[in-house]
Parts: sequence; structure tokens; C-alpha cells
Amino acid sequence: MLGAAGLHIAVISEHFGEWPPAGWFFVGLSIVEVAAAVLVWSARPQMTSLIIALSLGTVVLWAVSRTVGLPFGPEPWTAEEIGALDIAATLLEAVTAVVLTLELLAWRRGATRELAGARAAARAA
Repeated sequence: MLGAAGLHIAVISEHFGEWPPAGWFFVGLSIVEVAAAVLVWSARPQMTSLIIALSLGTVVLWAVSRTVGLPFGPEPWTAEEIGALDIAATLLEAVTAVVLTLELLAWRRGATRELAGARAAARAA
């Protein structure tokens, strides 16, 4: 997540030059991604789910912008060129989503086992 944020920070000025709202989008996205990277350490399943959604949302937005183009901006419905930095950022976001999904599933399996153990202990008591 921090890697994707760093790559997004690197292209902020370029996007401001093309279309200021895009520059502001990348400022906001970078801030949210840095905050999300910090929140990953909170180990709360709700936060993990939100971060997964953020990561997948940025992947989908990138895919749309590179295939059919976005419906707004200086050139609506015009697909953007694919570049090395945006591929790297998108891969980092996809990896974040996959790793956190696996972690969330493992946490839920562990919580289910703990709950079953607690129920068995309660029955035995």
C-alpha cells in the first residue's frame, strides 16, 4: 500500500499539469493509501475489509481508464496510455488486496475455531 502511495505521489504534479482535478484526486488517493497502510496494523477485520475495497476500487478504476476511458475529464471516454508506473502501482494494489483477503480469511477461520473451542469448553463445564 505504501509503495502504491509512493508511486501516486510521484505523478501528482504530472496530473495537475494535465487536469487539476486529477491532480487533487492523486493527492487524496495518496493520503488515503498512507492512512490505510497505517490502519493495516490495527488488525481489525472491518479496517481490513475497507482497505481491500480501496485496493480493488483503484484497480478497477485503472482498468476502466486504460480500456474505455473515464466518462469525465479533458478527454472523456478516451483510454489512457499504459505506463510502467501505473502498472507497478496497480500490481501493488492487487497484491495488497490478495494478501489482506487471505489474512482476513485466516483470521475468520481462527476466530471460528476459537469460538467452537469456547463453546466446547462451556458445554464441558
